[in-house]
Amino acid sequence: MNIKKALVAGSGQMGPGIAYTLASVGCETKIFGRSAESVDKGMSAYCQILEVLSAEGCLAADRVAPLKALVSGTTELEAEVGGADLVIESIPENLELKREFFHRVEQHCPPAAILTSNTSGIPATDIAAQLGKPDRFAVTHFWNPPHLMPLVEVVKGEKTSMATVETLSDLLSRADKKPVKVLKDTPGQLGNRLFQALLREAMYIVEEGIASVEDVDTAIKNGLGRRFPVYGPLEHNDVVGLDTLYAIQSYICRSLCSYVEPPALLKDKFDSGELGVKTGRGFYDWQVRDSDELIEKRNQFLLDLLKMERSRKS
Repeated sequence: MNIKKALVAGSGQMGPGIAYTLASVGCETKIFGRSAESVDKGMSAYCQILEVLSAEGCLAADRVAPLKALVSGTTELEAEVGGADLVIESIPENLELKREFFHRVEQHCPPAAILTSNTSGIPATDIAAQLGKPDRFAVTHFWNPPHLMPLVEVVKGEKTSMATVETLSDLLSRADKKPVKVLKDTPGQLGNRLFQALLREAMYIVEEGIASVEDVDTAIKNGLGRRFPVYGPLEHNDVVGLDTLYAIQSYICRSLCSYVEPPALLKDKFDSGELGVKTGRGFYDWQVRDSDELIEKRNQFLLDLLKMERSRKS
């Protein structure tokens, strides 16, 4: 399927970056918001993305104007989905809200249009349960920030057709993303399952007094974090040797955390209202740390990686 027109529902943290991904492959894209104010906010964020990428040398100056022209905002959902080949929803993580949204969309979109959700955790099958054509529905989980992170998880629901999965994967590949196909609709998809397993062990290590919060993060950033951009854990162990991995797992698995509920460390933080940056304290004291500076450092690192990857291609 040749996707030429798309609508992205959501003008907040994710929508503008998703719109950039689609526009980068020549797709005429609408950013849908419930109010004129939210649409203006989304369009402003989209234009800022173009400015930053251009300033950093990740986007040729002569591409900025065409990319601006490809994306516009709208508050008219029904009218705009009527001509859409693809609809990507990135609204709040509420199952009923998402089902209601896609019910509206399905009544007005073309029969062949592909419908996707950017949910980070709700099963694709649950969202599509009330659709007349669930075969054309999938999850496309973009990682934040979507204009800088290459990973997108394409999650196949129980009734999603492989043609839908392949069409989405092809589109994302052409947009320089790294799509992964999640062929079994499971909580947490792929990336978040791996991340949550790491988080569980990290909190357990702190609970057990094995290491401090700071040293756990230092170990990840300067150990695993340095290795994983080059090869993944399965590649790494093929290089090391699966006999070595088997020997290590034979004794270490029994000592790893096996909680099936959130750890006491996290529950205590939650119960006491220590929710991180939003309340000023979490695992760290954010009254003396600068979260904006940290996010800026993250974004600059991702931009530098993007520049390095593109210079290798040229």
